[in-house]
Amino acid sequence: MRLFLIGMISAAACLSARADEGSEAARRQLFETFDKPETRLFVDAVVVEGDVAVADWRQGELGGRAFLTRKGDAWSISLCAGDALKDSATLEKLGVSKANAEALSKRLAAEETRLSPDVVERFSRFDGMAAVEADGSHSPLDPHHKPIP
Repeated sequence: MRLFLIGMISAAACLSARADEGSEAARRQLFETFDKPETRLFVDAVVVEGDVAVADWRQGELGGRAFLTRKGDAWSISLCAGDALKDSATLEKLGVSKANAEALSKRLAAEETRLSPDVVERFSRFDGMAAVEADGSHSPLDPHHKPIP
């Protein structure tokens, strides 16, 4: 029984370390893509479940949320949106399992309670949903013409 508990604690520590590594790597990806000397990027929260993450960001007067995916150790930014990325149903449409979508949604809500309401309000300013290309450019996703990836 004692060995079982030690094994469970070790496994939990590894998973926690992987999530922490993932959140820092996802944060770095956002900075590498969008941070500019004339308009600094602020990433206020990053939550990771498995190989997906949602991050709250602001830059200048703008703000929003980013949906990121991981392959191996490499993160890529799939899309940016506003409040839609808080919703577990939206995350499920993006291919996230129901359990992970619900966990992301709950963890993001918990992280946002630690932030100023003025800061959280800025994340809602992103209008619509936009795919993010490797160079950081955005393409609007119109549900009538382009499916959500």
